[in-house]
Amino acid sequence: MAHQEIIGFYNRYRQKLYNIALRITGDSLDAEDVVQETVIKYLRSNTDRLDEQQVEAWLCKACARASVDMLRVRKALKVKLEKYAEEDSEEDCAQEWDILLESNEPNKMISGIRKAMMGMPDGYRVVLSLLLFEGYDYTEAAQILNVEESTVRSQYMRGKRKLLKLMSYMKD
Repeated sequence: MAHQEIIGFYNRYRQKLYNIALRITGDSLDAEDVVQETVIKYLRSNTDRLDEQQVEAWLCKACARASVDMLRVRKALKVKLEKYAEEDSEEDCAQEWDILLESNEPNKMISGIRKAMMGMPDGYRVVLSLLLFEGYDYTEAAQILNVEESTVRSQYMRGKRKLLKLMSYMKD
């Protein structure tokens, strides 16, 4: 790839990858590092045969994994992803969650969720980011985080509860 092509490639995916990395790492400098590492990794890999959609999917998944790895390396995962008993049911906060998501102002609601998530412990923020914003399911998130699927489920439920609590404080 020529220098101009590399710059164009980087600029095409930079913002999307930065948003993924920022949501997971919670730090803009770390997010920038992850974006650069992800693009370099892609350029060094033998992925020439991928179409545009596959390239974007590859980059997004690699960026999410690199973001989680950065948290692990820096030991910033303050809330350890531990195995919890399946005591949490998905109905526990479902009604409150539905009310939040049925907001008449979706952009304001999404902005509020993102802002509240930045104040959450890393473990909850990572799981919520992977499931809510990146669209991974429990199995994929468990693979990325290298934990059991039940751990992801319980962290997701606890994270949703904490997020709802933070969102209610923001309203007051």
